[in-house]
Amino acid sequence: MRRTFSKAWTWLKPARSWLTGALTPSPVAWSAATYALLALWAAILVSFLIYEVFLPFSFEKLLGLIVIFAAFALLSLGVLLVVGILSLLKLRYRFALLLALPLTLFFLLIVWSPEGMGVGAPLLLIGLSLAAGSTAALLSRRQRQGRAYGALIFLSLGLAALGVLVFGLVQPLKEPNPWLVNYRLAGTPLDLPDPGKPGPYKVRYLTYGGGSDRYRPEFAAKASFRSRPVDGSKLDAEWRGLGGAVRSFYWGFGPKAFPVQGRVWAPTGSGPFPLVLIVHGNHNMERFSDPGYAYLGELLASQGFIAVSVDENFLNSSLADLVNPLKRRGGEENDARAWLLLEHLVQWRGWNADPTNPLHGEVDMDRIGLIGHSRGGEAVGIAAAFNQLDRYPDDASQVFNYHFKLGAVAAIAPVDGQYKPRHRSTPLSDVNYFTIQGSIDGDERTFGGASQYSRDLLTGKVPAFKASLYVKDADHNQFNTTWGRNDLGLPWEFLLDERTLLKPADQRQIAKVYLSAFLQETLMGKTGYRPLFEDPRRGAAWLPPGYLAANYADGATAWAATYDEDLDPSTAASPGARITGDNLSVWREDDVKLKSNPLDTQVALIGWDDRVHKAHASYGIELGEAAAKAGPGADLVFSLAAAGIDSLPKDFHPSKAARSDKAKEKKPDKTPLDWSVVLVDARGMEARLPLSHDQLLYPQIVGYSRRFAALDGAEPSEVVMRRYRLPLNDFVAQNPAIDLAHLHAVRFDFDRSPRGTIALDDVGIAPVRR
Repeated sequence: MRRTFSKAWTWLKPARSWLTGALTPSPVAWSAATYALLALWAAILVSFLIYEVFLPFSFEKLLGLIVIFAAFALLSLGVLLVVGILSLLKLRYRFALLLALPLTLFFLLIVWSPEGMGVGAPLLLIGLSLAAGSTAALLSRRQRQGRAYGALIFLSLGLAALGVLVFGLVQPLKEPNPWLVNYRLAGTPLDLPDPGKPGPYKVRYLTYGGGSDRYRPEFAAKASFRSRPVDGSKLDAEWRGLGGAVRSFYWGFGPKAFPVQGRVWAPTGSGPFPLVLIVHGNHNMERFSDPGYAYLGELLASQGFIAVSVDENFLNSSLADLVNPLKRRGGEENDARAWLLLEHLVQWRGWNADPTNPLHGEVDMDRIGLIGHSRGGEAVGIAAAFNQLDRYPDDASQVFNYHFKLGAVAAIAPVDGQYKPRHRSTPLSDVNYFTIQGSIDGDERTFGGASQYSRDLLTGKVPAFKASLYVKDADHNQFNTTWGRNDLGLPWEFLLDERTLLKPADQRQIAKVYLSAFLQETLMGKTGYRPLFEDPRRGAAWLPPGYLAANYADGATAWAATYDEDLDPSTAASPGARITGDNLSVWREDDVKLKSNPLDTQVALIGWDDRVHKAHASYGIELGEAAAKAGPGADLVFSLAAAGIDSLPKDFHPSKAARSDKAKEKKPDKTPLDWSVVLVDARGMEARLPLSHDQLLYPQIVGYSRRFAALDGAEPSEVVMRRYRLPLNDFVAQNPAIDLAHLHAVRFDFDRSPRGTIALDDVGIAPVRR
């Protein structure tokens, strides 16, 4: 074979010689091409000089032009240097390097930031090349003695590069939250049954499906009852082209015939029972996600709910999507996920009225809840919004006829903003909403649920509430039992740091307690669980002992300041009410950016620093109309978070002696904050309590989900709002002369911590809970 190829190559020599001569440019051609490019460069330079610098002339503009053209020249020299180095390498090594480089960059970009990828990939490729080449040279019998020393040097360099990577992956883990090392969840427990424990009902397990599922007989021949397919072609615009054809080939159906399938856990007894749909998020579509919520389904059914884990695996991503690498599924289909949930409810409405269905008459369609995880977490919010519409906002020819009575919407580690109706974030109004997020979520790394929480407008027309829970050391996947412990899975599993993760049972226990309590509160009217959402310490007997940060708001609270009313930081929510600040180093209202998403609400950013003002700083809010809700049994409430910004103003220049303090200030503050909260009545009488009367304000929770965290460009922490509640009766106990009937203002006196920065939102008076 080799001889035949050699003869053919020799026979083609005349043709090869002619082709090489015909396609090789002459020196004249090279010169002309060179001058053409230089002329283009000069023309662009001259046009900038004439129209940008000399009309009219400015030395500053000339300097700017010189700098930018110099930068481009340096960039060109850098590219020329790289090309020159590559030309010195052996052809086969160049081939191997250019083959391995893009795949290595892609592999590492999944885990680390572009900056981290730009460091990690060269360390790996250069280290591996030097180590392998030097080792082979040293072992070669033909290696000359003089070159052995050079090989040893390059071997050392290669091992050093690989050693940096290995050390970064296995280095001992330092405690990222030393201020919480000794924290233990403790508080006055609620005198109620543990919502995380099974209830009195025996549980039945059923399934429903279209009857033709290729891979799961429980949705095919073994289905307990049948469903009909639905046409989702107008909602899933990603299911088309070559990628759509491959997807249809795998599943055996296209977007015009989406199956309606689910796993049902139902209580045995006389209904009707509330209906709760649970939907998974994105995972490999070939590794089915819907069985992973059996722990929730069984618990809820034992407590009197009909729980359904909905199958939407056919909407998930797959390696097969790479047949069209420029059009992968990136969450744009989350509206289809939401719509499909509502289509499930349509069929449940029919089954409940069908005497032949095994669950006939057992479903209370006036009490419906939705729970979603990851992309499913965004989908349940979208479903709540779609439920109020008559037509699809992206294509009005798609008619919606739902208007179900959704009493509860819960999102587990949700994404946010992957789907935007009319290019805006999904709004909600008067929806009972709960969301939960882990601090070391390696997949959805920012608290997307907090953004949706902010966009749930509570008008007070219905007794709705919203709540969020941030769980220290929880991840993404452990909320689903089939997804495993690692948020990215193989082949990236070894690059994620699992050393500080909660145990799977503990993480799921938190989910069981809170989701069950939320559903019992909203769908069964067991209002005694409400304090759990304001303060996790009320459920300490049911929960693992780690730190939890909860935020809460309801429609009954009278708001003194929400910071969304206008652009003036000195105005409060009530007309004419004012906000004042004294000796503050930072004072502005802004929309906080989380690790990646915006919080989608305005907050007050407040800072104080004894290096700027020696006198104590203060921040005051006139209560205005909110004062009418004050009285015995009412509470002062507000949401707080450590802002994580510098307490020094940008224009402040510290003395030489204070510069070392400023440098230290850039590091995370390891000291929890405290200050005095002061109530002022119309006569000027004051009563004060320390913030720690409820709880100290801890620094932002730091979480590293990746090994070699130095190469991970993601922010390790973010603003997480926590609800504070100070009973007005406790202020009266501190100063009985305070007149609750004529409260005027609340003031923060920053007198207990010398410096700090906070994010403040939703200041108000919560009336006596009935």
